[in-house]
Amino acid sequence: MTNQPSPLSEAKTHHRRARKWERLPLPQRVELILFILILVLGAALRVVALDSAPPGLTHDEADHGMDAAGVLEGRRPIYFTVGYGREPLYDYVTAGVMLIVGRSYLASRLTAALFGTVLLILTYLWVRRATQNGGLALATMAGLAFSFWGISTSRQALRSVTLPVLYMAAAIAMRQGLRVEEDIEDDSLLGRLRARVRINRWWWFILAGAFLGLSFYTYLAARLMWAVFPAFFLFLSLTQPGVIRRAWPGLLVMLLVAALVAMPLGVYLLEHPEAEARIGQLSGPLEALLAGDIGPLRQNVRAGLGMITIRGDDLWLYNIPGKPLLGPVMSLLFYLGVSVAVLSLIGPYRPAHRGRRTYDEAFRISSSNAFMLLTLAVGIVPALITGVGASNTRVIGMQPALYYFPALAVVWMADWARQQVGRRGETAIWAAYGVMILIVGARAINDYFAVWNNARDVRVAYHTTLVETLRYLDEHPEIGPDVGLSTITPGRFHDPAVARMRLERDDLRIRWFDGRAALVYPAAQESVLFFPEVAPPDPAFEGELRRLGQPFDRIELRPYDFNRTVDVIVWRGYGPEFSPEEAGQAVFFGDLLSLVDVLVLPDGEVHAGDGVEIRTTWHIEQATDEEIVIFSQALDDASRVVGQQDLLSVPAWDWFPGDAFVQVHRFTIPADTPPGTLRLSVGVYTRPDIVRLPVYDDDGTPLGDHLIVGTIEVVAP
Repeated sequence: MTNQPSPLSEAKTHHRRARKWERLPLPQRVELILFILILVLGAALRVVALDSAPPGLTHDEADHGMDAAGVLEGRRPIYFTVGYGREPLYDYVTAGVMLIVGRSYLASRLTAALFGTVLLILTYLWVRRATQNGGLALATMAGLAFSFWGISTSRQALRSVTLPVLYMAAAIAMRQGLRVEEDIEDDSLLGRLRARVRINRWWWFILAGAFLGLSFYTYLAARLMWAVFPAFFLFLSLTQPGVIRRAWPGLLVMLLVAALVAMPLGVYLLEHPEAEARIGQLSGPLEALLAGDIGPLRQNVRAGLGMITIRGDDLWLYNIPGKPLLGPVMSLLFYLGVSVAVLSLIGPYRPAHRGRRTYDEAFRISSSNAFMLLTLAVGIVPALITGVGASNTRVIGMQPALYYFPALAVVWMADWARQQVGRRGETAIWAAYGVMILIVGARAINDYFAVWNNARDVRVAYHTTLVETLRYLDEHPEIGPDVGLSTITPGRFHDPAVARMRLERDDLRIRWFDGRAALVYPAAQESVLFFPEVAPPDPAFEGELRRLGQPFDRIELRPYDFNRTVDVIVWRGYGPEFSPEEAGQAVFFGDLLSLVDVLVLPDGEVHAGDGVEIRTTWHIEQATDEEIVIFSQALDDASRVVGQQDLLSVPAWDWFPGDAFVQVHRFTIPADTPPGTLRLSVGVYTRPDIVRLPVYDDDGTPLGDHLIVGTIEVVAP
């Protein structure tokens, strides 16, 4: 009589065979070597030449650096309001890095590189733990490490890079908290259905909740990404009834802890809804949808769905315009991987799979694929709402999942090749993928460091002209301490923030102004003014510059730059000459400014449709942190505003008492204005409350909230 193997023996044999697919065709030592190699190369691509790639510094990057420095100075906000509102985690971590490397922009970029490198590790660990497939984990890690998207987001000093790190940390902890149990003696379909997913250790879910809660302090998209976790459990409960019934309490604990961790931020935002200006800017398509117009949302959905493989982010700030996240070959692998993942969700219980997989293996395959599919689906939602512009940062939550699917396709092809021709076929597939990754990486390096980094529009976005001007100041210590920099963005959190992060000198008193409509007169016998090509002096100042200015040097940038030159002028315009005492008379606007001179052009008569120019000369009496605006108006007999311009090109936050400046206002008299006399009015108000400063004469007599500085006569053609 032939000896028949026992059911238990058959089940164990089947269990061993079913696990063969998991074995990497390389020894564990080689897997470790490859992991270290990918990690080292990926980290190098994230830290090399951080001082020159990106080429300058954006306002957002500079603001991150300023907020981090503020943390070291004792400020501890739970939410930063600069830049339309920002979650704080990135800036607090940057503050810690500043303690090590100093308070510079490099600390902020090193923080991004650190998070980008940690993401490589966490991506590998999650895939390795979830699938027990080292090849899949290495392939996913390599795809992310050598991608243009992964490199660029890890080199920009922006908070978005922190989101996928906290998200993947939560995913790893959650997966560690799950344990699959099955009856190895019962290999039938019903036996597999009796398998259960149970809680492994409660503290893993507590840790997962802590990471998930912290993710709300990273980036706006975290408010969507958390939904992946309950959706994942819900999906498993629907596709595999009863399997995770005993694991639901773990999810509830995780979400409860996450809510507690995120609660302080949530309470703050509920109490200060005005802090989130960005949401109002991005919600246009949804508001249009609620109003019955589906057009904007439909257009964004169409563009967003194509950003992965067809046409990507169209902003030079974050991408080579139109470059999709994946190239042609990776795109094909991506679609194949998504197909394999979708089929795996229904595969474990189909009869064709009996005798090939244990339930543990089937659960690992389907659950990891389901989690990554959900991550991809939820992560891309911001692009579907707002469109592809700036989407490379907004969809960063899906970054690990994007490179999982091409890797999954390679694993599937390698498994198929092994079944067809043996190990040689499997090895050939992996070798081909390795070569492809090298090609993809080489192209990403060229695209980022050679093409993108040197593009004209990128140099504009990263303010390389300003950075070169600041470098010039560092290299010329004989210049100073009084300096004036003309710029189109002189606001506190714009070019001045870049200067604070990039300028090494601390002895300069910089006046920020927009020379296209203002000219400063520092309280110094001699100063130096810088006029870049994009912010030249207004033609109204040509005479003054010839009289009191002397060309000193010209900074030359690249010939194809949008902003190719910066003129350096020694300036002898002396602010105290315009003081009320020197002028002999003045009108005071609050306790901040005194108006010492007014020039109206043309003087006398104008025709309807003509332009009017009003030059006002101001002496700064006191500095202020308030936002100040100066207005000039033309009023008719009924005090109706006929023409107006509201503009202050010398921001008040940067005022130095004793300085003076000339502000130019221009507006057009409407073509339908009837003949008659128009009064010209000048005033000052604060923003955002739009409260006008009181006006006094030099004796302290109140004059109202504006000053009539002259009249013009509108005459018939």
